[in-house]
Amino acid sequence: MAIKGGLKMADSLTMRGIQVDKICALCHCFDETTTHLFFECDYSFSILSILMRNLGFLLLRPNILQIFEYIEDTHHMDKNFYFLLICCAVYYIWRERNDRKFGGNSVSCTTLTHNIKTVVLLKFLKWKNAENLLHLL
Repeated sequence: MAIKGGLKMADSLTMRGIQVDKICALCHCFDETTTHLFFECDYSFSILSILMRNLGFLLLRPNILQIFEYIEDTHHMDKNFYFLLICCAVYYIWRERNDRKFGGNSVSCTTLTHNIKTVVLLKFLKWKNAENLLHLL
């Protein structure tokens, strides 16, 4: 849904005539859009940068399709691991956004990164080649 723009973000709700707070719940600096929330927002990008340490060399912040393309081109041996990592990050960032907007709860990007790593670790330990992937997390 993040790729296809199917999430109920402030920009799409506003275009439908629904009045909502347009400011990003994570950084409180810019309008909330799918691209901003998952990739341009400092909070989200710091999580992605920790999870994928080699994103720091990029001059511009990538969108989700560019990250998947980057993984396909550079991590073809471990691409399933990285796809899982990015998908979990998108899911947990979306949950954090909703917790802040609707629940009044928030966690730091460090805590959320740790939670994502824990979930990914538990999932990929069930894979056949898990021992070979431990160094990636």
